[in-house]
Parts: sequence; C-alpha cells; structure tokens
Amino acid sequence: MKHVTAVLLLMFIGTHVVFGSTNVELKTDCASLISLFGETISARIEARLDLSDEFALMLPVELTAEKGRGQPIYLESGLFLAYHPFSKAAAAIYASLIQLGILFERRYGETETFFLNEVGFGYTFRLPFGLLIEPRMTIKDPNSVFTSDYQELKEAFSSYPMIRFALYGGWSFTLPSATT
Repeated sequence: MKHVTAVLLLMFIGTHVVFGSTNVELKTDCASLISLFGETISARIEARLDLSDEFALMLPVELTAEKGRGQPIYLESGLFLAYHPFSKAAAAIYASLIQLGILFERRYGETETFFLNEVGFGYTFRLPFGLLIEPRMTIKDPNSVFTSDYQELKEAFSSYPMIRFALYGGWSFTLPSATT
C-alpha cells in the first residue's frame, strides 16, 4: 500500500510540475457491490489526473478474491490513458499503458505475475459539488494477446468476466496551485 501511495504522490506532483494540471478525480466501482452476493468479490478504485482537456492519466487498483479461507486473491494495477475525443464532459476511451497483476494462491503459497491489457468506453456525468457518475464498459485483452494469462485467471476464480459493465461514482476536485 505504501508503494501505491508513493506512486500516486509522484504522479500528482510530477504531472502538475510538467503539465500544470491541477484537476484530480477519485472513483470507485459502485456496481461491484453486486459481487458481494456471488462467489467472487471484485472491487476497484481509481485515481485520475488531467493532463489537458483531452488526455488524463489514471491509476486503478483492483482486487478480486474468492470467498472462503485459503482461496486465491488477485491484485491488479496499472497506468491508463484516458482520451476524451469530443470534450471533457463527454465520452471517453480508456487504454492501459502498463498493467500488472499478481495472483496469490493461498492454498499453495505461490504467487504469479501477469502483464495484461484492457480498454474501456465510458461517459462521465458531472454533478454539482464535484460529484460524478460514469457508466463504463471494459473489455479485457481486446486483441487476444494474453489469452493464456486470462485463461489462468478464469480457472482460478469462479467468475472472471472478460467484458465488464461498471458504474463508477466519485469526486472531482482541484489541487491548490503553487502559483496564484
């Protein structure tokens, strides 16, 4: 967790210095609450930093776990590029630049690392007070490059969908600027 915090701080400070951006969004997948009723629990949070009106960097962290003692746990994170082709308040295309996952097989004490990719399509609705809602469709491994890695994840969990529909809720705020 300390590494994720350090990367977030470096991302915020570094891009603010280079690009002069100050807008940050924090989101969580509210639709993942449905997974509490199944065998596989999935939760995802994201931090996003705007680079310009069209581009932003995102740092998602996703946890997938089977219910029960000694079951596998999968932790995934990466660096994503968000592209708004029309305007910031409209549709967005998300693509993973770097994506890494670690599968902890608790029964056997093994860990395995995966390098993956995904794309997403969403639309952000901006509400008063910086609140936002974003329905999004995510397609994992859209060009079928990592089929063996995703097959291994599907075998480890009772439910690991390759196409996922999510409803993100979050908050957008402005970081204080060093120059006024």
